[in-house]
Amino acid sequence: MMDWMKNIKVIISDLDGTLYQDYTFLGRYINYLLDGIIDEQEIQGLINESYEILTGKHPIKLGHYYNRQNNRVYTLEELQLMGGIDETHLYLGDPWCIAALYTERYNIGEGTRIYAFERVRKEMINEPYKFPIHNPLFERIGALKLERKIFMTNTAGQSGPEFVKHLAIGQLFDEFIYDAKKPFGIQLVLNRLFSEGYHPFEILSIGDNPFNDLVPVKQAGGKTCLISQYPHEDAIDWDVSVKTIEELAAFLHEFEVIHQ
Repeated sequence: MMDWMKNIKVIISDLDGTLYQDYTFLGRYINYLLDGIIDEQEIQGLINESYEILTGKHPIKLGHYYNRQNNRVYTLEELQLMGGIDETHLYLGDPWCIAALYTERYNIGEGTRIYAFERVRKEMINEPYKFPIHNPLFERIGALKLERKIFMTNTAGQSGPEFVKHLAIGQLFDEFIYDAKKPFGIQLVLNRLFSEGYHPFEILSIGDNPFNDLVPVKQAGGKTCLISQYPHEDAIDWDVSVKTIEELAAFLHEFEVIHQ
């Protein structure tokens, strides 16, 4: 048990990669994005590359930044020496961001992006590709006696509510924010919480994408929990790091005990 845990009054939770874990969609998603753009052999090569990036077996890593203008990838340290991060940089923080690298590299149009996204999202909650649900995690969240439990996802459209319905978590959180536009959106939530009298050390953010879910909270003085089966090359120490849904459930059980 960590001493700071007893001070937490608010948790902010991400959706994708946090309340469920599914990495199998990535190959199908890339295939839908690039079908008809390049040939099948090239697509399969990129799918193989995407999983090498995800698992840390490629020179490009989770935690690196893709420059949309020059098609190069940089580490955070390299960008800091070059003047910092700006809107030309795509942070490779999770599988969705890896797929986005290819949409940028091959200049995939918005219509194709929307089609591929909606198709793979439907697959993720239906057979034969339906991802597993870990109910013990939701039991832990439901048992937490905290003042606020906030759900935030960048997913826009109907997919966010559909996933919430599929996971049966509509009663677990006090507030649901879709199309959250993190990381900027999470800063807005922090500002609102601060205006209501909450202190940074009373807030914990949980997510799988450090740039979107954790960095704004850490910079504000809050607490952070990274969930990822694979390493990120950010060189940032999070307050807690877990690899699996099971480990996250065990971590939240500690909160349940502390806040009884």
